[in-house]
Amino acid sequence: MASPISEIKRSNDMPEKIGKYVIINKIGKGSTGMVYLSHDPYYRRDVAIKVYYIEEDQDAERARVARKMFYNEAHMVGMLQHPNIMPIFDAGEEDGSYYVVTEHIQGARTLAAYCRPDNLLRVDDVVEIIYKCAKALHYAHGRGVIHRDIKPSNIMLTIDNDVRIIDFGIAIVSDSEVSRIEGIAGSPSYMSPEQVQSEELTSASDIYSLGTVMYELLTGYRSFRADNLSKLLHQIVYATPPPIHTYRDDFPEVLEEVVAMTMQKDPDKRPKTGAVLAAELTRVYKDLRQKYDSLDNQEHFDLLRTLTFFHEFSHAEIWEVLRASDWHEYREGEDIVREGEIDDRFYIIVSGTVAVQANSQRLGDLSNGDCFGETSYVRGAKRQASIRAVAPVTILRVSSTLMEQVSSSCQLRFNKVFLRSLITRLQGHGSARNT
Repeated sequence: MASPISEIKRSNDMPEKIGKYVIINKIGKGSTGMVYLSHDPYYRRDVAIKVYYIEEDQDAERARVARKMFYNEAHMVGMLQHPNIMPIFDAGEEDGSYYVVTEHIQGARTLAAYCRPDNLLRVDDVVEIIYKCAKALHYAHGRGVIHRDIKPSNIMLTIDNDVRIIDFGIAIVSDSEVSRIEGIAGSPSYMSPEQVQSEELTSASDIYSLGTVMYELLTGYRSFRADNLSKLLHQIVYATPPPIHTYRDDFPEVLEEVVAMTMQKDPDKRPKTGAVLAAELTRVYKDLRQKYDSLDNQEHFDLLRTLTFFHEFSHAEIWEVLRASDWHEYREGEDIVREGEIDDRFYIIVSGTVAVQANSQRLGDLSNGDCFGETSYVRGAKRQASIRAVAPVTILRVSSTLMEQVSSSCQLRFNKVFLRSLITRLQGHGSARNT
């Protein structure tokens, strides 16, 4: 629950009030404005208030674009009411400040957090996320709205694994005089070929952009990369991205075909609507769920149940941890964690033994059921010891970022057991401190 407004300590540059909304805190900053947290007492809900930078005397062009983006989003008030689109509740202007009021979701983060090769979501989770986005875009397109800026940072993932598409500031709204922003608008890496070439856009452009997001979530890399904008735009129009299976082993061919279809250069060859794409993803999702519920995954689950670490976990919680993890095998002598590295994962030894070393000295060993990686609790902290496989070892690598998306009960259980294991180890022999 938010603290009473009277107890909030405001910074000097933060307004006390915007319109009828009392400001609680500053929660974000972008190129076109500032975002504040407030509470709507009438509807009893937290809201985010985006205030646009519109100061004519400082940068007239920037102010012009910001004003158009404000009017775009203001035009959306109450227009798009879909569970996977961030609702816009209100908009207004007061003393030269233009603001838009949207839903505020505590703990949500954008999909940009899951676009790194070392922090990828499971394939079936990606399919489910894109499915929800496709359905949301189908809804928006049916109401004459083309987003034009679909990218990972404009898609929020909530702590309940739900999705919100955000930021309709540059959307095209049919029959609207205020929607069009001149020139190329959007984020170049995710633009469709027709958007790059400043052609008339249809809903197919958003489908393409969603395909590029899916590609990046599945590989950890953007579909096209270049050292300058001109080369990047040329690739988008003429080149083909590297196949996804070159980045990810055992990648399902049927899903690769769906991604390729969304990224066709010719808009007419893409899925006709978001609903058509969602239907394709439903078929893929069913196949993937059968795969992930297969014997291999059941064997992993059965192994974890035997480890002391998981004795207090419910079956559902073990499955949640598995979904936030990957299963990795290391050869004898191979480094698992290196001293001085920054790493945001927790590690649980499924089988085998590892040696803990610091400053070239061996501090002790860890084996089945032991855990390490406690510096993951401190963002940006460096490992103070190295962990090396003494013999072939199997490790469950748990992403601290993905763990933020599991249920609260699972998070609490994991933190309790992990920290208790650490304290017990330190009281015993202190062999793996600060790993």
